[in-house]
Amino acid sequence: MSFWRKFNIIFKLLIDIVYGCRWHLQDTDIIYMYIDIYNTKNFLKRGIFMLMGSETLEILKRVSKHYDIPGEIVEFTQFTSGHINYTYNVRFANGDGTYHNYIFQKVNEYVFKDPVKIMRNVKQITLYLKSKKTEYDCDIIHFIDNKLGKNYTVCEEGFWRVSPYIKNSVAYDKADDPKVLFSAGYAFGRFLDMLSEFPMERLYETIPDFHNTKKRLDYLFEVAEEDPTGRAKEVKAEIKFFEDIYSTAIKLVYMQKRGELPLRVTHNDTKYNNILMDKDTCQPLCVIDLDTVMPGLAAYDFGDAVRFAASTAVEDETDLSKVGLDIEKYTEFTKGFINASKGFLTKKEVDTLALGAIIITVELASRFLADHINGDKYFRIHRPNHNLDRARCQIKLAQDMIAKYETMHEIVENSMKLYNRTGAFKDRHFTE
Repeated sequence: MSFWRKFNIIFKLLIDIVYGCRWHLQDTDIIYMYIDIYNTKNFLKRGIFMLMGSETLEILKRVSKHYDIPGEIVEFTQFTSGHINYTYNVRFANGDGTYHNYIFQKVNEYVFKDPVKIMRNVKQITLYLKSKKTEYDCDIIHFIDNKLGKNYTVCEEGFWRVSPYIKNSVAYDKADDPKVLFSAGYAFGRFLDMLSEFPMERLYETIPDFHNTKKRLDYLFEVAEEDPTGRAKEVKAEIKFFEDIYSTAIKLVYMQKRGELPLRVTHNDTKYNNILMDKDTCQPLCVIDLDTVMPGLAAYDFGDAVRFAASTAVEDETDLSKVGLDIEKYTEFTKGFINASKGFLTKKEVDTLALGAIIITVELASRFLADHINGDKYFRIHRPNHNLDRARCQIKLAQDMIAKYETMHEIVENSMKLYNRTGAFKDRHFTE
């Protein structure tokens, strides 16, 4: 939030105090804060929070008027795990005392320059996958149409979309249960499999060169050279890491250019919190966040999922001694992914899966560091130097993956042998 935005919020809050304004009923507890006016720090902090919450509630109410959603909004919660868009779980009260929920999401138009085309992609993918889906497959997120028949809404409040809330579902930011890891691998592998025959020329390229690691690293070096915020001098060791690993990091780019690796329709954001799981069975219910579905490499989808799912720490861990690759988690995810892939991957694709985990981790680390040097314009941050913390964490994870590469590759090969021997290894996780 900019200085002037903060100033305007504080100024409005003070005006409301002077004139005795009482805001919305949902915020009546702010009345009790008025008597604590001399405790300036806590008062302003809580007052700003409530004002922003009140403003968000009104925005959600105005956006909801574009849809035929029965009932009135009574509360909402914001999801904070995403880096790009703004997502809210919004609860509506029916007249009979029951409630129902929808997911409201505001699209970040700084990142996604043409969100209308993204929503066309999403609709195409959703309709295609529904035609391929079996009773054993998890669902794909779909967005409801507004009163104009569009699966998005453009209004004064920005670019919005709304999807039904999936009951009894959970998205894990961190998981130790092998069921969750296997399920995540299975869901993303099956996603690739089901889209293996989709005509990718019909898709709009959401973010050109999204996983072009060469361009990502070149951009980092350019930003570091320009150093618009004066931060580059503080991260020379991190920049040196990318210089040293450059030749390895660009291997997949050149393999694809030489025709050794085929382009496929890929998800491109395969964190396992982009899969909703059944709270009780850990079975995958729904793949979400289709904004970056476009042509890409299978190794990137596998690798990005491993980077998130098999790490021993959260993505922005500051204690780097906690960061590394958990081989047991990696094994479970790999088993699920290979199980669902059903043999459509080429040999070279299989051979590059483990390498893809290293490369995608390096790539994301470079993006975090570039954004830090550039003033934190792309990824939302929640504390000072947040993107630098993320970059250092991912560098440490990549270094551990490099040390364990042979083991990672062997696990992929063993999973493939098991699949080839049995035709499919329906894991116990789906039969218990």
